[in-house]
Amino acid sequence: MAAFITGIGWVSKKSMGYPDRIQPFERDTTLPGIKGKDILDHPHKPFGRMDAFSKLGFSAIAFAMEDAGIKKDDEKKNVSLIASTVTGCLETDINFQKTLSESLPSPTIFAYTLASSFLGEAAIYFGLTGESFVINEEKTNGLTGLLMALEIIESGESDIVLCGTCNSDIKIINAGSHIIKPGSIFFVLEKKAVHSYGTVTSTSLANIYYQHDIKITGLYDLAQKCCNRKI
Repeated sequence: MAAFITGIGWVSKKSMGYPDRIQPFERDTTLPGIKGKDILDHPHKPFGRMDAFSKLGFSAIAFAMEDAGIKKDDEKKNVSLIASTVTGCLETDINFQKTLSESLPSPTIFAYTLASSFLGEAAIYFGLTGESFVINEEKTNGLTGLLMALEIIESGESDIVLCGTCNSDIKIINAGSHIIKPGSIFFVLEKKAVHSYGTVTSTSLANIYYQHDIKITGLYDLAQKCCNRKI
């Protein structure tokens, strides 16, 4: 299984954007407070109502789409979305639970008590019609989602798939020895491409390679290799 990497987008404590448009932050102790104007050329009122977790994922997707040259227009696109997460939207779920005990339930918060909410928002905004789902990972490398993305492309269900990870900056007791990297990163994978960062190939979860011969350990590792060897 193989695909071309045509776009990369991320939001981290240090910066956000994509390789040709990086916005660094002076302070890297917390994730940034993101505004719609920071990532979108067209106004999108629902963005302001999103919880922090959804803003992270939506923003990384928007950056990756822009990097790949996939624009928002009236044309529907058979593009699939896969997100991996360890934290999910736990912080939002806790906040919603507080509204149940302290006052009336908040419908605004309730709208984002599913980890997949931001995928729906992205699909609506960009007109994406492919399948979309979230994987609850025990590990934090995002490779399971990447393998699934390659399988979707191989099957012909979609010729373009966005896959990535999204994690809030909260402590998860059951994360074991794995360090959760807060933030979000997404890749655009395409079956065919004229320009790309290179290819990603796989025969199994234990064998995923960049440029056919460079084994990768996770999505952040893949991004680093892509930025060092951009085509």
